[in-house]
Amino acid sequence: MGDVLQFEKKENVMSNEFPDTFVYWKYDNVINDEQIKKIMDIGEGEWQDAVVTNEENPTDEKIRKTQIIWNNEQWLYDLVWPYMTNANTSAGWNLKIDSAESFQLGRYEDGGHYDYHVDGSGSKRINAPGNNFLHGKTRKISMVLWLNEDFEGGDFEFHPSIVKDGRFTPTKGTLVFFPAWTMHKVYPVTKGTRYSLVTWFNGNPVV
Repeated sequence: MGDVLQFEKKENVMSNEFPDTFVYWKYDNVINDEQIKKIMDIGEGEWQDAVVTNEENPTDEKIRKTQIIWNNEQWLYDLVWPYMTNANTSAGWNLKIDSAESFQLGRYEDGGHYDYHVDGSGSKRINAPGNNFLHGKTRKISMVLWLNEDFEGGDFEFHPSIVKDGRFTPTKGTLVFFPAWTMHKVYPVTKGTRYSLVTWFNGNPVV
């Protein structure tokens, strides 16, 4: 396992709010082409429009324009979990994590985007009766894996109030981890199709 994980490949920014921690933890080009192809094969299923927390218009394209497919195959968790645990300690977060949600494969076609948002608060409990892995837990760490580069636009950005130079052009096979309450966005794709894989790692809220 140690020969596969390239923990030395990272680019990080210290947090202004919490001086002993990092805003994000990034591993450049660590997921290989064979693994990416296997992930992309998930996209042979039926795509659905992503929804947002707008009860009147859950598919509001002013906020988000993305198509998604969900997947929870065990090999995906086995692939990214070691990176998450390393990021959690290396970045100084040391959050108690004991589960993860399903993976979301995202497709951003021409004009596809996702405005500034956070993935969780770190305190709101998930209501999922019957799911012992998620019920009562909360999102603590978000993960993004960029799957391709052959498109234009589609930059990923942490809000400038959090990171001064936190805008990235996605690079194939790169993993990024950050606390779920970190505000971020995806800029509109202007040419081609952008693909990414995301999930959220959970644990009990701090009470």
